[in-house]
Amino acid sequence: MTWPPFFAQSLALGSPASGVGICLLWTPQDRVLPALSPDDYAVAGNLYSRDGVSFLLRTILARPSIRAILLCGKDATGSGEALVALMRDGLDAEGRIVGDGTRLHPEITREAVELLRRSVALHDARDTVRPEQIAALLDELRRPAEPFAPAPLTFPYSEPTSAALPAADTGLLIRAGTVRSAYLKLIWHVLSFGVRGGTQHSSDQREILDVLTVVGDEPADPAACSHAGWMPFTRESLGERRADGGYSGYLGQFLEGGRPDGVSYTYGSRLRDFGGAIDQVAGIIADLRASGESRRAVAALWSPAQDIGSPSPPCLNLVQARLRAAPGDETPRLYLTAYFRSHDIFRAWASNAYGLRALQALIAERLGDAPLGDLAILSHSAHIYAHDWERAGELLAHHYRAADPRLTRDARGSFVVALEPPEIIVRHYTPAGEHLQTFRGERARDLGLQLTPYVGEASHAIYLGQELQKAELALALGRPEAYRQDRPLTLDKPDLV
Repeated sequence: MTWPPFFAQSLALGSPASGVGICLLWTPQDRVLPALSPDDYAVAGNLYSRDGVSFLLRTILARPSIRAILLCGKDATGSGEALVALMRDGLDAEGRIVGDGTRLHPEITREAVELLRRSVALHDARDTVRPEQIAALLDELRRPAEPFAPAPLTFPYSEPTSAALPAADTGLLIRAGTVRSAYLKLIWHVLSFGVRGGTQHSSDQREILDVLTVVGDEPADPAACSHAGWMPFTRESLGERRADGGYSGYLGQFLEGGRPDGVSYTYGSRLRDFGGAIDQVAGIIADLRASGESRRAVAALWSPAQDIGSPSPPCLNLVQARLRAAPGDETPRLYLTAYFRSHDIFRAWASNAYGLRALQALIAERLGDAPLGDLAILSHSAHIYAHDWERAGELLAHHYRAADPRLTRDARGSFVVALEPPEIIVRHYTPAGEHLQTFRGERARDLGLQLTPYVGEASHAIYLGQELQKAELALALGRPEAYRQDRPLTLDKPDLV
């Protein structure tokens, strides 16, 4: 059997005759191990996460001649506290560390864990980081390699799978060119990061709070919209603009007053005939005609008299329009922001977004064909119901592809990386190509820290990190001519790339 069974490249091996293992937590090994004699320990390594406790146990159980653990270094994430709690208090009925909550790998048997707890001594010296102090502790802790089990104890390992991934409690920004691409991104995020929980309805849901989705390039004309046949509503049901200027289908319900029999409200009735008397869209247009700088062009769809205590109040609660010129432009664009208290992402978001874009286009037309700016949709409860999870997952499998970061537009600008030995040069440009500033440095890490505040997209940041590392490698090899942005390094020795 190969030992250590996991992370062998990250562990330092000492003497098989020693019965001591060293756990340095977050303290770098290269700061400590040069001051220690390899004869005084069997293995040394770090423990960065609580999940690592399971791998530590696997390493010791696979070599049961380790009879003591020296726990030292900085405990930055509580992984050391988890190990101390395990050795002191053991596991609860669900296989979690008592008092800590960390779940061990289920393949490691409870009997093996208890055997290790009885047989291996843990010496808690956390926050001890000076090499000479650790060396002194190690000298006091000498243990012969006397196995506590007749043979190595090994257990199978399965890569974890998670239905939900960790994320911030509130606040997510999604940018996309079209409603179609934004819709796919939203579904992926809610299925990946949404918190599972109950609702006032019968179905469970996955939910993210306060998702802001910004759509920048969706066509103004509904006839040219980005609808796709795989969406959960047909192009015919979405509707279009008629020759008389009215709207058919869902767009008609969104943009025109009145409501069908048996329906308590439509978004159109709240927008165009609020309380049976107020056309709020006309009010927005009049307000922006009176002052292009107005911040009062607001329509409210929530009626306290009707909606407080109602079992089915409107999900769309507020719309606000703004005229503002984009940086570098003289002509103001019309921006539209909408707030939804509750948003069914799979079944309703896309049709809502098309309706809002049509509303935005209508207002812009009445203002003299103002160009359209972004459409921003804030969804307080962005959710997908359990009965749609399978269908939404299938939709992603067939139609969602991560975008190439090189083709992703970053509103904060673009960067050109070049070499002027002995420095890496990074020039920052606006999206329109205006040179803003220049950064210089010899190390990718230093330049990355300088660039971070000016990068607006995570994929862009990863791309820049790759380019900077390639540039630094070309400099280190004395081959600056080998670096060209967006191209592989052209080196004589391919194994160095």
